[in-house]
Amino acid sequence: MIGILLVTHGEFGEEIKRSAELIIGPISNCSAISLNRDDSITNLKDEVEETLESLNKGEGVIVLVDLVGGSPFNVCSVILKKRRNFKLLSGLNLSMIVECAMMRDSLNLEGLTQQCKQTGINSVVEVNP
Repeated sequence: MIGILLVTHGEFGEEIKRSAELIIGPISNCSAISLNRDDSITNLKDEVEETLESLNKGEGVIVLVDLVGGSPFNVCSVILKKRRNFKLLSGLNLSMIVECAMMRDSLNLEGLTQQCKQTGINSVVEVNP
């Protein structure tokens, strides 16, 4: 099973995971890491690396972060340069995590990444009267 890691500013990751679980039920092999105001970037990096190891059951891990250029994104990008067993997507939204959790058993890591990316893009819709 592909692991899911949410790395976000504040408690956004944990809360969006809880919201997704309201829709689809418990999401196994999924963790959220929060970066709060006084947290150390070094500690964040260590926590991300540890969590990647624990979530990787052999099929890799998809990492979803909230904001391009933010500290969670930057830390994960640096780790990505050293490892190839995970994929990184920015712009985390509820549609992405629901799709990710529902499709990860039927796609490989690359396919799941592309599916989640497209779902995130498609979930931004302007509604006009």
